[in-house]
Amino acid sequence: MWRLTFEGRTVHLPDAKGLRDLHVLLGLPARTSPAVRLLNPDDEAVATTHGLGADEVLDEEARRRYRRHLERLETEIDRAVQRGDDARAAAYDRERAALLDELRRHAGLAGRPRRLGDPRERARKNVTARIRDSLRRLDEQHPALAAHLRRTISTGTMCRYTPDQEIRWHL
Repeated sequence: MWRLTFEGRTVHLPDAKGLRDLHVLLGLPARTSPAVRLLNPDDEAVATTHGLGADEVLDEEARRRYRRHLERLETEIDRAVQRGDDARAAAYDRERAALLDELRRHAGLAGRPRRLGDPRERARKNVTARIRDSLRRLDEQHPALAAHLRRTISTGTMCRYTPDQEIRWHL
């Protein structure tokens, strides 16, 4: 059970991994912590795998082929529109939209390639989900604390608590 006090109000929440993650981040204000370390705090191998990546989901050749296919679809859409064949243009446009959605699924932050089996990516997703879930539960019990943490906690492959005021946490 966790006892959380903020702005003179105390609430109790059952133990959760997201609360443990928040505990670590609150104890390291203004310092970054790798999500892989939050996900596996007792695993010393995490430090060595943190810098390692994995194969890209789409290699350069696949990306080239997708680009060429998109260019062909654009050309076919233009031709169909010029011929007045709206049904064919719409079909090509749906295919183009589906292809773009697929490409977006395989792109990471800022369009960088997403990697297969990347421990950093798995950790980013898991830690972000754990913290988000804890904040949702905290919304019901202590909305002011949840709002403060949403403003000051950033998640990603690197996580950070950047307080917007001086706070002394009793950890």
